[in-house]
Amino acid sequence: MYADDISLLSGSCRSLQKMLDICSDFGREWDIRFNPLKSQLLTKLIGGDNPPDCQLLLDNKPVQWCVRVKYLGIYLLAGKTVKIDLTVTKSKYYGCYNSITSVCGKQRNETVTLHLVMTYCLPRLLYAFEVLSFSSVQTHELDVIWNNAFRRIFNCFWRESVKPLLYFCSSLPLTWLMDELTQASILS
Repeated sequence: MYADDISLLSGSCRSLQKMLDICSDFGREWDIRFNPLKSQLLTKLIGGDNPPDCQLLLDNKPVQWCVRVKYLGIYLLAGKTVKIDLTVTKSKYYGCYNSITSVCGKQRNETVTLHLVMTYCLPRLLYAFEVLSFSSVQTHELDVIWNNAFRRIFNCFWRESVKPLLYFCSSLPLTWLMDELTQASILS
């Protein structure tokens, strides 16, 4: 449960229906309305589609089975394992990054631009990652995006290492930032 979003996990349709009934009963008792139209079901697909004969109800209204579900601003995809779809995350990051670089212009101050990117774009790239499990491919993809930001801000060739830039800008590689933030969230 996070703020007003609830995620229910179950090993069977029957158990999940019991949990939905508990939510419905709680809602009636405390005057909370759960919206079945905004609720979605996702399953880990092992060689097939969502259960065809398993219609689950929330407040006596059916809940839709989906292959892509938005939870806390992150899209999850059904498959043999539940995967994270980074398409929207990357789109939000690039939108923010492009806005900053276009406003700063070609004669920009690199330090100011980097500060703006770290302040406004980096949180979009790392949103909710503490509670998610990225694959090594996705982690590498995010690392490349972050490294390319440094290359573009400082007008570097695409093959140049960004390690010296990171060092002189007192920044860490993205994977290290992720590890550092994860440790901080565990300790708090």
